[in-house]
Amino acid sequence: MPCTRILVRPSHNKGWLIEDGRRDMGPYYSRDLALQVAVSECLALRRVGRPARVAVEDGDGETVVKRCLCASFGR
Repeated sequence: MPCTRILVRPSHNKGWLIEDGRRDMGPYYSRDLALQVAVSECLALRRVGRPARVAVEDGDGETVVKRCLCASFGR
């Protein structure tokens, strides 16, 4: 099963958005808050047996950080 990417990226207006391929969430007022929500979404996917990863993009669309949560994490 492919790893689901949960993407945190700046919105075109203000704040930060989360995309997971099914829906968009946000905007959130800070990147930190959006990242917390994204990690929570990833952990929820893992609880039902689906692999997931978090990626954060900057304003230019470049991935600045990514973390796969498929490995043992947060247990």
